[in-house]
Amino acid sequence: MTTPEMFKSWLLPLEIQSVEESVILFRVPTQFFTTFLKSNFESKIVNALAAVTGKTYRITYVVAGADSSFSSQSHENPFEKNVHELSPPAYNNDNAERREPTLSGMPTSTGRGTNRLVKCTAGYIDMAHTFDSFIVSQGTQFAHAATKAAANFPGGKYNPLLIYGPSGLGKTHLLHAIGIQMLQNNPQARICYLSAEQFVNEFIDAVRNKSTNHFHSRYRSSFDAFLIDDVQYLAGKERSEEEFFHTFNHLFGSHNQVVLTSDKPPKDLHGLEERLITRLQQGLVIDVKPPDLETRIAILKAKAEADDLYIPDEVCLMIAGHIRNNVRELEGALVRLSAEASINGTEITLDMAREALADLLSEGKNNNLSIESINKCVCQYFKITLTELNSKSRERKYSEPRQIAMYLMRKYTKKTLPEIALAFGGKDHSTVIHAIKKIEKEIHASPTLKKYVEDIQQML
Repeated sequence: MTTPEMFKSWLLPLEIQSVEESVILFRVPTQFFTTFLKSNFESKIVNALAAVTGKTYRITYVVAGADSSFSSQSHENPFEKNVHELSPPAYNNDNAERREPTLSGMPTSTGRGTNRLVKCTAGYIDMAHTFDSFIVSQGTQFAHAATKAAANFPGGKYNPLLIYGPSGLGKTHLLHAIGIQMLQNNPQARICYLSAEQFVNEFIDAVRNKSTNHFHSRYRSSFDAFLIDDVQYLAGKERSEEEFFHTFNHLFGSHNQVVLTSDKPPKDLHGLEERLITRLQQGLVIDVKPPDLETRIAILKAKAEADDLYIPDEVCLMIAGHIRNNVRELEGALVRLSAEASINGTEITLDMAREALADLLSEGKNNNLSIESINKCVCQYFKITLTELNSKSRERKYSEPRQIAMYLMRKYTKKTLPEIALAFGGKDHSTVIHAIKKIEKEIHASPTLKKYVEDIQQML
């Protein structure tokens, strides 16, 4: 349903540039308008026009301030150009002032989804990385909720906000999602998204070109959101860190929303000055944890669906069972399978996936281990027999060793979930999923269970 607020924000600013035959060219304020309209309103506009005129129109867009020589005889969609050819205006509160980002090291092509990149006031955001497309797990639930609150209520109680955790768990996705949500709420919002490396590179360029005053005014202007990725990159770069510290202080002191990511909590960011660490700790600090098995499977299926790729359930189970700690690696596995299937003209099957991903799935595995050797060590450690281990008994003295065995088999062998289930008297693979999920979760909460697993791993 289109509310009056949405009409005022998204439809009222549209201007008809030209109408020729079956093509309507709309003039829009920013490139973000183009992307948002195409996703949310374009089909409704086409249907409304058809109902009124009895004619089906094709809609194209041109961004205000784009090439003034645009010819009405050529209705090329500006969004199909490379993102770097587009220069939508940036707004500074009531007085619009054009500010062109000059990002050092910005790639000229992003491979899949090049057209997903949209220029914001400083930097680029990826339109695919929305809150809705983020698969929430138990380990990311708090971070997802906090970043969404920061996007909807910038400068509020979650300011500054620091998200930390290992690479590949969705921190960058959440930063992009904040920018997208804020632009949806206010199309003229001023968003700065940069990696800390880009910030450092631009500062180095400013020092070399003797334009530090311009750099100061650029990044200490009034951003609605200051989103900086991988702040740990500043460690050891004294002048860049000092510049960042003063920029941070200025924006935070002006009640602008500041959101940062790092690979470690502030206290473990060695190489950063204590005063910056103190600033980072004064806000909300949240960690993100690796997704559980079910979430990894959900991520794979969502990514496959987005890429119009069919992946059998058993292939998803195999990949998710082997790749545990990095969502990017899950995506990489899908890219490889898609390329293999496309180049060879074959369907994606379990055997094909095993062969295509052999090197990826074998990393970190001890290929000398087998189901039998793991069972033997588990039985020896808990002083139970193989029959008791494989039984259907739900007594903890048997069920817990059985679940540990399943967890270790998944970790140290190439066996699929159905194959592991078969080794335990033909149990359903969902039983194995439950066991792995339970051990993965409780190993962090129970020192006793953690010791059991570590001791058995030593025996292996």
